[in-house]
Amino acid sequence: MSSQLNHTTKVAIVIGQLAQGGSEKQLYAFVQHCDRERWSPIVYVSRGPVGFWDDPMRALGIPVILLHGGPFLRMWQFRQSCQANRVRRFFSWASHTNAYSLALWGLGIPCVGSFRNDYDFELPNRFRWLRSWANLAGIAVAVCNSQETAAVVRRRVGDRKRVVYMPNSVQAVENREFCRRTWRQRLSIRDDEVLILGVGRLTPQKNFARFIEAVVLVHQTMPVRAVVAGRDDGCLKSLQRQAALSGLEPGVIRFIGAVPDARELVCAADVFVLSSDYEGMPNVVLEAMAAGVPCVCTRVNGVSDLIKLGINGFITDHRAEALAEKIRVLAQDKELRQEMGARAIEHIDSSFAPQAIAARLWQLLK
Repeated sequence: MSSQLNHTTKVAIVIGQLAQGGSEKQLYAFVQHCDRERWSPIVYVSRGPVGFWDDPMRALGIPVILLHGGPFLRMWQFRQSCQANRVRRFFSWASHTNAYSLALWGLGIPCVGSFRNDYDFELPNRFRWLRSWANLAGIAVAVCNSQETAAVVRRRVGDRKRVVYMPNSVQAVENREFCRRTWRQRLSIRDDEVLILGVGRLTPQKNFARFIEAVVLVHQTMPVRAVVAGRDDGCLKSLQRQAALSGLEPGVIRFIGAVPDARELVCAADVFVLSSDYEGMPNVVLEAMAAGVPCVCTRVNGVSDLIKLGINGFITDHRAEALAEKIRVLAQDKELRQEMGARAIEHIDSSFAPQAIAARLWQLLK
């Protein structure tokens, strides 16, 4: 094994953390489908926590290095480590880690950067211009996982850098019906009940308050059940209070916390709802479509690359009333849900396979 690694090209990949999240899951798919006879990846975690994906990465034989200290100290550590490990390529996995390319100036290392969210929303208000410059200055290639973000980046860099649209990938669960039965039993939801599902970290960005409001509006004309799954990042209490004051009976809207594999849970849903204010390319929508669950999404980055309006799902404006209108259409028509779900599976299977997406990303490092 050591002899083989001596003939591979070392690649430094920088990500903010390895907690249980969509971007981290995409990184795992990327390194999982790595040609180890050609590439030898090293994952650097810029700010922690190391978390959920650390053990799976190490099980693949990929070193994981946590950087410590303030921003400049972390960049110095990164440069020193890359020199010691004879790194020959750099891949930043998010816009906020693109600045690590600046630490490699003068070493002759080609740098690929990433933009995995709405470009403007990613920038902080303080020193906004400086962060925008740092996100772009050191990279030669910018990978964007939505067409909208790619268009914004192209306007900013012109012909000075290569901008590539590369969607996220998704691996569907193998036994959807089994997962559907298992999760609906666990949630005590009958076969004839309509389950509306939302998945994501409980943050202001995901706007589950809008999700709750839409469910309340739908429930005024027909009985539905709703579940929200995701780690609490500070919004759970306010969302629980909103649900309690909505006038709905207890249990109509439930918060079940983080789940080990959202792909299995999503199989239990009849309608998946994305209520976010902004996104890159939302993994949960990919997972829902791969499970054959029709989606109703706010108009955020990435969804127009996934959903063909009225064919395999719906995209609405950001009003809860608009979400509720399309949820109601699907909730009332089981045949339409099945037709849209089948077309969603077909679209995902043809364009978003993990091995194919990973191969295209590794090609960028040539």
